[in-house]
Amino acid sequence: MNALKVLSSRPLDASNTTPLYLQLKERMLELIATRAFGEKDPLPNEEDIANVMRLSRGTVRRCFKDLVDEGRVVRRRSKGSFVNYQQQGHNMETAFNFTAEMTALGKHPSSKVLGLRRRSSNKGISKNLQIHDGTQVWEIRRVRLADDEPMQIVTAYIPYEDYPELTEEALESSLYTFIANTSGRMPAHAIEIYEAINLDAREAQVLGVLKGTAALRTLRTTYDSYGKPFETSIIVLRADYNRFMLKLDTNGTHFSKITA
Repeated sequence: MNALKVLSSRPLDASNTTPLYLQLKERMLELIATRAFGEKDPLPNEEDIANVMRLSRGTVRRCFKDLVDEGRVVRRRSKGSFVNYQQQGHNMETAFNFTAEMTALGKHPSSKVLGLRRRSSNKGISKNLQIHDGTQVWEIRRVRLADDEPMQIVTAYIPYEDYPELTEEALESSLYTFIANTSGRMPAHAIEIYEAINLDAREAQVLGVLKGTAALRTLRTTYDSYGKPFETSIIVLRADYNRFMLKLDTNGTHFSKITA
């Protein structure tokens, strides 16, 4: 991935009340959420970011200082800055990305493509992606594994015309990395709806459990920083590996997912 190209795909807004360094920080977190960088892949350096995005070195330096202070990024002398995936916990990066979530838990993540086909969108897909019924979309089916143990089945939909060159090989890593590299779009937020289900025979076989086993189904739509949806998916989670915690206080309700 050309990270600098993705970061600079749209300019920061100098007229916005949010300081430029915070805007850049959000852009960096979105890029990290795509899982574009491995643990040994350095982030773009401050000077290159400043030059490409026409920012002062002080603005970029303040952004990196925040990322380092929060433990999201680590600096290594003479080598550069790197994403600190082991310290990410259940935050934005891991919430969006199965690979990041499993890596943070010390597990080895992998994927197996179950199917990739072009189809017409139906009412539900069209509504979530804000497209017309019958629009061509990619249907992507994968099983996600941790230490070779099946954890979830993901069926994702993205507009075909935006990503006509999608291949099964591209899906062996991260779908969000492919999307960011192709269009510059990165995940800024997502809306998820959870429901309890019992696995049918096909789902149970893929996940290696008995038919009728309790599970969770998540309906997720992911949005970019402009508030535009670019991916919607159905995720079937093994209930024995996933728990949820709600914290209730005077400031509202705080939700987190705990993966075993």
